[in-house]
Amino acid sequence: MDKILLIDGMNAIWRANIGFKPYIKKNDGWEDKEESKQDFVTTFNFFRNLRPIIEQFSPDKVFFVLEGRPIHRYNIFPAYKANRLIKTGSRLEAKNTVDIQKDIIINLIKHLPFTIIRAENYECDDVIGTLVENLKNENVTILSSDSDFTQLLQKGYNNLNIYNPIKKQFIKAPAYHYLGWKCLAGDASDNIPKLLTPAKALKAIEDPNVLSEFLSSEEKRSLFNINKELIEIKIIPEEELILEEGVKNFPELKKEFIKMEFASITNDSSWEKYTETFKCIKF
Repeated sequence: MDKILLIDGMNAIWRANIGFKPYIKKNDGWEDKEESKQDFVTTFNFFRNLRPIIEQFSPDKVFFVLEGRPIHRYNIFPAYKANRLIKTGSRLEAKNTVDIQKDIIINLIKHLPFTIIRAENYECDDVIGTLVENLKNENVTILSSDSDFTQLLQKGYNNLNIYNPIKKQFIKAPAYHYLGWKCLAGDASDNIPKLLTPAKALKAIEDPNVLSEFLSSEEKRSLFNINKELIEIKIIPEEELILEEGVKNFPELKKEFIKMEFASITNDSSWEKYTETFKCIKF
Protein backbone atom coordinates (compact mmCIF):
# COMPACT_ATOMS: atom_id res chain seq x y z
CA MET A 1 0.00 0.00 0.00
CA ASP A 2 1.51 3.31 -1.13
CA LYS A 3 1.40 6.52 0.90
CA ILE A 4 -0.23 9.27 -1.16
CA LEU A 5 -0.23 12.95 -0.19
CA LEU A 6 -2.85 15.24 -1.76
CA ILE A 7 -1.96 18.91 -1.28
CA ASP A 8 -4.73 21.48 -1.63
CA GLY A 9 -2.64 23.87 -3.73
CA MET A 10 -4.38 27.23 -3.28
CA ASN A 11 -5.00 26.51 0.38
CA ALA A 12 -1.25 26.02 0.81
CA ILE A 13 -0.41 29.16 -1.19
CA TRP A 14 -2.82 31.36 0.75
CA ARG A 15 -1.44 29.94 3.99
CA ALA A 16 2.07 30.88 2.87
CA ASN A 17 0.92 34.44 2.23
CA ILE A 18 0.61 34.92 6.00
CA GLY A 19 3.90 34.16 7.68
CA PHE A 20 7.41 35.24 8.45
CA LYS A 21 9.50 37.35 6.14
CA PRO A 22 12.56 35.82 4.47
CA TYR A 23 15.94 36.80 5.77
CA ILE A 24 19.29 37.38 4.11
CA LYS A 25 22.79 37.14 5.50
CA LYS A 26 24.27 40.54 6.17
CA ASN A 27 27.55 41.18 7.96
CA ASP A 28 27.56 38.93 11.04
CA GLY A 29 23.82 38.41 11.48
CA TRP A 30 20.48 37.81 9.86
CA GLU A 31 18.38 40.83 8.99
CA ASP A 32 15.01 41.50 7.38
CA LYS A 33 15.22 41.90 3.66
CA GLU A 34 14.86 45.45 2.35
CA GLU A 35 11.36 46.50 1.36
CA SER A 36 12.27 46.31 -2.34
CA LYS A 37 13.24 42.66 -1.84
CA GLN A 38 9.86 41.56 -0.50
CA ASP A 39 8.51 40.35 -3.83
CA PHE A 40 8.91 36.64 -3.08
CA VAL A 41 7.78 36.39 0.55
CA THR A 42 4.86 34.07 -0.25
CA THR A 43 7.04 31.87 -2.46
CA PHE A 44 9.70 31.67 0.26
CA ASN A 45 7.14 30.76 2.92
CA PHE A 46 5.54 28.16 0.67
CA PHE A 47 8.76 26.26 -0.02
CA ARG A 48 9.98 26.64 3.54
CA ASN A 49 6.68 25.14 4.77
CA LEU A 50 6.80 22.36 2.19
CA ARG A 51 9.92 20.55 3.40
CA PRO A 52 8.68 19.72 6.94
CA ILE A 53 5.36 18.53 5.50
CA ILE A 54 7.12 16.08 3.19
CA GLU A 55 9.37 15.04 6.06
CA GLN A 56 6.37 14.46 8.34
CA PHE A 57 4.35 12.30 5.94
CA SER A 58 7.18 10.74 3.89
CA PRO A 59 4.87 10.08 0.90
CA ASP A 60 5.56 7.73 -1.98
CA LYS A 61 3.56 10.01 -4.28
CA VAL A 62 2.49 13.67 -4.11
CA PHE A 63 -0.35 15.35 -6.01
CA PHE A 64 -0.42 19.15 -6.02
CA VAL A 65 -4.06 19.97 -6.73
CA LEU A 66 -5.20 23.21 -8.37
CA GLU A 67 -8.53 24.97 -8.85
CA GLY A 68 -10.75 25.10 -11.91
CA ARG A 69 -13.96 27.05 -12.45
CA PRO A 70 -16.98 24.99 -11.28
CA ILE A 71 -19.43 25.88 -14.05
CA HIS A 72 -22.13 23.51 -12.77
CA ARG A 73 -22.24 25.31 -9.41
CA TYR A 74 -22.45 28.78 -10.94
CA ASN A 75 -25.21 27.57 -13.26
CA ILE A 76 -27.47 26.54 -10.40
CA PHE A 77 -26.50 29.42 -8.08
CA PRO A 78 -24.89 32.45 -9.79
CA ALA A 79 -24.10 34.05 -6.42
CA TYR A 80 -21.84 31.12 -5.46
CA LYS A 81 -18.68 32.61 -3.88
CA ALA A 82 -19.78 36.09 -4.95
CA ASN A 83 -18.65 37.36 -1.55
CA ARG A 84 -15.07 36.62 -2.59
CA LEU A 85 -15.09 39.22 -5.35
CA ILE A 86 -12.67 41.95 -4.30
CA LYS A 87 -12.51 45.24 -6.16
CA THR A 88 -10.52 47.66 -4.00
CA GLY A 89 -8.35 48.03 -0.92
CA SER A 90 -5.77 45.93 0.87
CA ARG A 91 -7.64 42.65 0.25
CA LEU A 92 -7.41 43.24 -3.49
CA GLU A 93 -3.71 43.95 -3.15
CA ALA A 94 -3.25 40.72 -1.21
CA LYS A 95 -5.20 38.76 -3.83
CA ASN A 96 -3.12 40.23 -6.66
CA THR A 97 0.05 39.33 -4.78
CA VAL A 98 -1.12 35.75 -4.29
CA ASP A 99 -2.10 35.46 -7.97
CA ILE A 100 1.41 36.49 -9.03
CA GLN A 101 3.08 34.24 -6.47
CA LYS A 102 0.83 31.34 -7.47
CA ASP A 103 2.26 31.36 -10.99
CA ILE A 104 5.82 31.50 -9.65
CA ILE A 105 5.19 28.67 -7.19
CA ILE A 106 3.55 26.42 -9.79
CA ASN A 107 6.48 26.91 -12.17
CA LEU A 108 8.94 26.08 -9.41
CA ILE A 109 6.91 23.04 -8.25
CA LYS A 110 7.60 21.55 -11.68
CA HIS A 111 11.22 21.07 -10.57
CA LEU A 112 10.02 18.67 -7.84
CA PRO A 113 8.75 15.09 -8.33
CA PHE A 114 5.11 16.12 -7.83
CA THR A 115 2.11 15.56 -10.09
CA ILE A 116 0.24 18.80 -10.71
CA ILE A 117 -3.42 18.05 -11.35
CA ARG A 118 -6.57 20.07 -12.02
CA ALA A 119 -9.86 19.92 -13.92
CA GLU A 120 -10.95 22.97 -15.89
CA ASN A 121 -14.62 22.89 -14.87
CA TYR A 122 -14.27 21.65 -11.28
CA GLU A 123 -12.90 22.84 -7.98
CA CYS A 124 -9.87 21.49 -6.18
CA ASP A 125 -12.25 19.77 -3.72
CA ASP A 126 -13.76 17.72 -6.56
CA VAL A 127 -10.33 16.75 -7.92
CA ILE A 128 -9.19 15.64 -4.48
CA GLY A 129 -12.43 13.73 -3.91
CA THR A 130 -11.94 11.98 -7.26
CA LEU A 131 -8.36 11.06 -6.37
CA VAL A 132 -9.53 9.69 -3.01
CA GLU A 133 -12.04 7.48 -4.82
CA ASN A 134 -9.55 6.35 -7.46
CA LEU A 135 -6.86 5.64 -4.84
CA LYS A 136 -9.12 4.11 -2.18
CA ASN A 137 -6.87 1.06 -1.83
CA GLU A 138 -3.88 3.25 -0.95
CA ASN A 139 -3.00 5.15 2.22
CA VAL A 140 -4.18 8.68 1.36
CA THR A 141 -3.68 11.90 3.32
CA ILE A 142 -5.30 15.22 2.36
CA LEU A 143 -3.38 18.32 3.43
CA SER A 144 -5.80 21.24 3.81
CA SER A 145 -7.53 23.46 6.35
CA ASP A 146 -10.74 23.41 4.25
CA SER A 147 -13.53 21.83 6.32
CA ASP A 148 -15.43 20.68 3.19
CA PHE A 149 -13.24 17.59 3.03
CA THR A 150 -14.82 16.37 6.28
CA GLN A 151 -17.65 14.85 4.22
CA LEU A 152 -15.16 12.37 2.70
CA LEU A 153 -14.53 10.88 6.16
CA GLN A 154 -18.12 9.59 6.16
CA LYS A 155 -17.99 7.86 2.78
CA GLY A 156 -16.48 4.60 4.00
CA TYR A 157 -12.85 5.06 2.94
CA ASN A 158 -10.76 2.92 5.26
CA ASN A 159 -7.35 4.47 4.58
CA LEU A 160 -8.14 8.17 4.38
CA ASN A 161 -6.76 10.89 6.68
CA ILE A 162 -7.22 14.66 6.58
CA TYR A 163 -4.53 16.81 8.17
CA ASN A 164 -5.15 20.46 9.04
CA PRO A 165 -1.74 22.20 8.81
CA ILE A 166 -2.96 25.26 10.72
CA LYS A 167 -4.27 23.31 13.73
CA LYS A 168 -1.49 20.73 13.20
CA GLN A 169 -3.85 17.83 13.79
CA PHE A 170 -5.83 15.17 11.96
CA ILE A 171 -9.52 15.85 11.46
CA LYS A 172 -12.02 13.37 12.88
CA ALA A 173 -15.43 12.59 11.42
CA PRO A 174 -18.21 14.13 13.54
CA ALA A 175 -20.92 11.95 15.08
CA TYR A 176 -23.61 13.66 13.00
CA HIS A 177 -24.00 13.55 9.19
CA TYR A 178 -21.72 16.40 8.16
CA LEU A 179 -22.96 16.98 4.60
CA GLY A 180 -26.62 17.10 5.65
CA TRP A 181 -25.81 19.48 8.50
CA LYS A 182 -23.86 21.83 6.24
CA CYS A 183 -26.66 21.86 3.66
CA LEU A 184 -28.90 23.22 6.41
CA ALA A 185 -26.36 25.49 8.10
CA GLY A 186 -24.96 26.90 4.84
CA ASP A 187 -21.44 28.23 4.36
CA ALA A 188 -20.80 31.97 4.59
CA SER A 189 -17.27 31.58 3.19
CA ASP A 190 -18.74 30.31 -0.11
CA ASN A 191 -21.83 32.56 0.04
CA ILE A 192 -24.08 29.52 0.47
CA PRO A 193 -27.22 30.63 2.35
CA LYS A 194 -28.11 29.07 5.67
CA LEU A 195 -31.54 27.50 6.04
CA LEU A 196 -31.23 27.07 9.81
CA THR A 197 -28.84 28.23 12.50
CA PRO A 198 -25.98 25.76 13.09
CA ALA A 199 -27.57 24.61 16.36
CA LYS A 200 -30.99 24.07 14.82
CA ALA A 201 -29.38 22.38 11.81
CA LEU A 202 -27.65 19.95 14.16
CA LYS A 203 -30.92 19.20 15.94
CA ALA A 204 -32.63 18.53 12.60
CA ILE A 205 -29.88 16.20 11.40
CA GLU A 206 -29.90 14.26 14.66
CA ASP A 207 -33.69 13.94 14.77
CA PRO A 208 -35.31 12.46 11.60
CA ASN A 209 -38.72 13.76 12.65
CA VAL A 210 -37.49 17.34 12.90
CA LEU A 211 -35.70 17.04 9.55
CA SER A 212 -38.76 15.51 7.89
CA GLU A 213 -40.96 18.31 9.17
CA PHE A 214 -38.55 20.97 7.95
CA LEU A 215 -38.29 19.42 4.48
CA SER A 216 -42.06 18.96 4.17
CA SER A 217 -42.12 22.31 2.37
CA GLU A 218 -41.34 22.08 -1.34
CA GLU A 219 -39.52 25.42 -1.20
CA LYS A 220 -37.26 24.27 1.65
CA ARG A 221 -36.55 20.95 -0.09
CA SER A 222 -35.54 22.87 -3.19
CA LEU A 223 -33.20 25.15 -1.21
CA PHE A 224 -31.72 22.14 0.59
CA ASN A 225 -31.06 20.35 -2.71
CA ILE A 226 -29.44 23.45 -4.20
CA ASN A 227 -27.11 23.69 -1.20
CA LYS A 228 -26.32 20.00 -1.55
CA GLU A 229 -25.32 20.50 -5.20
CA LEU A 230 -23.03 23.36 -4.14
CA ILE A 231 -21.41 21.61 -1.18
CA GLU A 232 -21.17 17.93 -2.10
CA ILE A 233 -17.86 16.88 -3.64
CA LYS A 234 -18.29 15.54 -7.17
CA ILE A 235 -16.48 12.66 -8.90
CA ILE A 236 -14.88 13.90 -12.13
CA PRO A 237 -14.74 11.84 -15.34
CA GLU A 238 -11.18 10.64 -15.88
CA GLU A 239 -10.91 12.34 -19.28
CA GLU A 240 -11.44 15.75 -17.66
CA LEU A 241 -8.46 15.46 -15.32
CA ILE A 242 -5.40 17.41 -16.49
CA LEU A 243 -2.07 16.12 -15.19
CA GLU A 244 1.45 17.47 -15.49
CA GLU A 245 4.34 15.47 -14.10
CA GLY A 246 7.13 17.38 -12.40
CA VAL A 247 10.73 16.46 -13.08
CA LYS A 248 13.21 16.27 -10.22
CA ASN A 249 15.65 19.06 -11.06
CA PHE A 250 17.20 20.33 -7.85
CA PRO A 251 20.04 22.28 -9.55
CA GLU A 252 17.52 24.37 -11.49
CA LEU A 253 15.36 24.86 -8.40
CA LYS A 254 18.38 26.02 -6.41
CA LYS A 255 19.34 28.44 -9.17
CA GLU A 256 15.88 30.03 -9.01
CA PHE A 257 15.97 30.16 -5.21
CA ILE A 258 19.35 31.93 -5.32
CA LYS A 259 17.94 34.52 -7.73
CA MET A 260 15.22 35.23 -5.16
CA GLU A 261 17.84 35.31 -2.37
CA PHE A 262 16.46 32.43 -0.31
CA ALA A 263 19.74 32.17 1.56
CA SER A 264 18.41 30.22 4.53
CA ILE A 265 17.29 27.45 2.14
CA THR A 266 20.20 27.45 -0.31
CA ASN A 267 23.21 27.56 2.02
CA ASP A 268 25.20 24.34 1.81
CA SER A 269 23.96 22.60 4.96
CA SER A 270 20.32 23.61 4.50
CA TRP A 271 20.19 22.71 0.83
CA GLU A 272 21.47 19.19 1.42
CA LYS A 273 18.79 18.67 4.06
CA TYR A 274 16.15 20.21 1.81
CA THR A 275 16.81 17.96 -1.19
CA GLU A 276 17.26 14.85 0.96
CA THR A 277 13.68 15.25 2.23
CA PHE A 278 12.17 14.63 -1.21
CA LYS A 279 13.97 11.34 -1.82
CA CYS A 280 11.08 9.44 -0.22
CA ILE A 281 8.94 10.17 -3.31
CA LYS A 282 9.10 7.09 -5.55
CA PHE A 283 6.93 8.03 -8.51
